[in-house]
Amino acid sequence: MAENYSFFNSKDHDRVYNARHWADYFFPLFKSGVFNGDLQVVANGGMTVKIKSGYAWIDGYGYHLTDGLVVDLETASGNMNRADSIVIRLDLTNRWIKAFCKTGSYYAGAGVPPVPEITATIHEIVIAHISIAAGVTEITQDMITDTRMDGDICGWVCGAVEQIDFSQIKAQFDKFFANYEAEIRTQYGLYMQDIERLETQGQDRYDNMDREFTNYENQQKENITKWQQDEREYLDAWIAAVQTEYFAWLDRIKDILDENAAGHLQNEVDDLTVDAFNRYYGLQAQETLFLDDGSIKTTNEEAEIITEFGFDADGNETAVTTVKPFTGMYDYVKATVFFAEKVVSSTEKKERV
Repeated sequence: MAENYSFFNSKDHDRVYNARHWADYFFPLFKSGVFNGDLQVVANGGMTVKIKSGYAWIDGYGYHLTDGLVVDLETASGNMNRADSIVIRLDLTNRWIKAFCKTGSYYAGAGVPPVPEITATIHEIVIAHISIAAGVTEITQDMITDTRMDGDICGWVCGAVEQIDFSQIKAQFDKFFANYEAEIRTQYGLYMQDIERLETQGQDRYDNMDREFTNYENQQKENITKWQQDEREYLDAWIAAVQTEYFAWLDRIKDILDENAAGHLQNEVDDLTVDAFNRYYGLQAQETLFLDDGSIKTTNEEAEIITEFGFDADGNETAVTTVKPFTGMYDYVKATVFFAEKVVSSTEKKERV
């Protein structure tokens, strides 16, 4: 390990300095390259280019081209392409800085210019690339690519303050934001999985509820159909019983009735039969209302009929039909209970209060 320092006055030649010490002194202060606008490469006629005057700075060593410098290029190939590099070379072994052309290799396709040489004793900066197609006999300006602004192979000379290296800080920020982005993406992925899971659960619950309502609706339809069928069968049986009893009574008394009385009685029977038929099948004039509480109210010329739906103490559905004739002192109540496996009905005659 060495600790170098400069510059101090010498006492008895104990402080001896050379050009390398001077270059090291300036090395961290300025970036290698050319000074702004200097050393431009331009076409010069034929297979030559010209480097305009100016200054360059390489590793603390200065270069000054006082007048334009003409550089000769090799003759172009008849069938191959190449690209040359115009460089400013620092050579510590030979102790000089000079400009010259580095001839490139030949290619069937686009030429590739030579890379600059950078070693412990040699440092080249590239100020221009020259594209030389097969058969070219004169260099024109459009063949010249100005590389003085390319910081990787040349660049402008500038102070170290303007060249603060943020690469380490940037790398830390890039790593932080990469990790942060990865975490956000992970959390977002988990969030989307939760959303999909909730959507699936919601759809499943909706489907189950829809099936339950459909089953309930179908069960209610079956119960109502069964109740209507039982009502029809009950009324049919009642009409049959009344007719049987009446005709039996008629047979007993017809021998004691004259022909006119018997005919009149038969007409009465026919009228009653028609009337019973109309009542049973709902053909008589009537008004039916579906009330807000869910009950059904039917009114005809003879009675008011109210059917109320509900549940018994065990949770079974019920239907209670109350017939309130407009004449007489009694109401007639039929209660029906819809069990899961059967329907049970009972009738009751109640004295009107």
